[in-house]
Amino acid sequence: MLNSKLIIFDCDGVLVDTEPLTNRVLAQCVTEAGWAVDTQYSITHFKGRDLTDILEDVENQLGKKLPNLMTHYRQRMYEEINTCGVPALDGIHILLDTLDNLTQAAPGSAPNRCVATNAPLKKATLTLTGANLIDRFTHPTNPIQKTMFSAYEVGKWKPDPALFLHAAESMGHPPKDCIVVEDSISGVTAAANANMRVIGIASLTPAGDLLKAGATQIIESHHDLIAQLQAT
Repeated sequence: MLNSKLIIFDCDGVLVDTEPLTNRVLAQCVTEAGWAVDTQYSITHFKGRDLTDILEDVENQLGKKLPNLMTHYRQRMYEEINTCGVPALDGIHILLDTLDNLTQAAPGSAPNRCVATNAPLKKATLTLTGANLIDRFTHPTNPIQKTMFSAYEVGKWKPDPALFLHAAESMGHPPKDCIVVEDSISGVTAAANANMRVIGIASLTPAGDLLKAGATQIIESHHDLIAQLQAT
């Protein structure tokens, strides 16, 4: 499955374990607005979606406009990240080490990698820096080439495939040569719509839902991919 020229990693829930924190804060903000939801509801119904779509859901539920809700959420989210930090997802450092070792052992055999996230680059940079991952996403042959991409750059959010197509084109690879690692239904759908193979991480999202969305492989954690790479 990993014999591809480019691996595109989602950020939240794939590289950094932000989902518990961000969904807790989002649930609190929505609840304070008048719709009582908990963190699990937010994970199930909001995770991986464009905030504009989430806002529309909340406004429809409450029957009123909430122009400041997402601004308030972003402010509190950044405060929580700065105060608490977010850890790297379990196994990701080892996975990246394994990819690097394969590249050193047989140049060109391991794929390049990049990040493609629905979140603003400010958030991705903050969380990846705090998790000591920001330096791991440097192009192997062209260090100044951009390797982090945000939906805010293209103006379209997952499940639209535009972000993944933009990332692949920027990295110089056709969709057929790309593998996406995702943990959300919207992300898997976007990758499938881009005609890319998709590895779905069934941690917070059930495996069956990821398969239904178009995942071509399901893993429980990055350790499953590490075992595959080490067996090659």
